[in-house]
Amino acid sequence: MGLDFLNNIGEAGRHNLILLRCDTHALKETIEKLRHAGIHVINIGKELSEKLQAIESAKFLTIESQEYLYVLIEKQARQVIPGKPKVVAIYNLGILLEPSLSLNASNLLKEISKNVAIVILWDHLSSGGLLHWGIQQEQYHLNLSDIYIAEGGTKYEV
Repeated sequence: MGLDFLNNIGEAGRHNLILLRCDTHALKETIEKLRHAGIHVINIGKELSEKLQAIESAKFLTIESQEYLYVLIEKQARQVIPGKPKVVAIYNLGILLEPSLSLNASNLLKEISKNVAIVILWDHLSSGGLLHWGIQQEQYHLNLSDIYIAEGGTKYEV
């Protein structure tokens, strides 16, 4: 199995974000191949919602969510290629746009990707660095247009 895009990690600048497009049907297969290569894959929606259920006060919900995501991603990241940053893959990111959390999801991912390479498994729409679901695109999207995103998927074997 080729994971050629991993060789470009650390060469893109300040942020290490890799957009790996895969349709909904190929998502499970892609996750298995990444895991087989030693990359941990995190279902952000599942993990964060489980954490939020345990929080008793909503007063610091945003801060606790951000801290939890930093710890979760950094803890799950693994060194896959010697001399390159640690890598983790994430998917199911809709919860990051939940209004009650008040997270700036784009900035959060950019900040974390300074230290850890993040492979974003995206099975929805994107255009010009704007990741969205098509519905209410203006309101609910991840804007990663101001940074370089190495695109995996169709041109790479995964």
